[in-house]
Amino acid sequence: MTPLLPSPQHYLQNLITMTSPDAKRLWRRAIKEHFNCTCVYCGNNYEIHELTLDHVKAKTNGGEDLTSNLVPACRACNQGKGSSHWLGWMRQSYGRNHAREQLILNHIILW
Repeated sequence: MTPLLPSPQHYLQNLITMTSPDAKRLWRRAIKEHFNCTCVYCGNNYEIHELTLDHVKAKTNGGEDLTSNLVPACRACNQGKGSSHWLGWMRQSYGRNHAREQLILNHIILW
């Protein structure tokens, strides 16, 4: 499993021979692997290449490209959520799911 680090820059600092695009690709892969290739919103499993990364706090709302703000999401969930607040959108789309909500909260708080 790829080690999960806070940003692509951390991969560059830890792996001198890696190019910036390679570091970003590794970082994105690590986030997906960290969640076992599961969409955090709908809970379905996907192949790693089928998942996108969603900004929990949308970039249009000031969200950043940090590990603590990125979670794997299937294309349908990522597009459906758009720039909405993640919790409100998730509950409206899938109802309350304490386990998935806690998974996201732990990720954004612990990172």
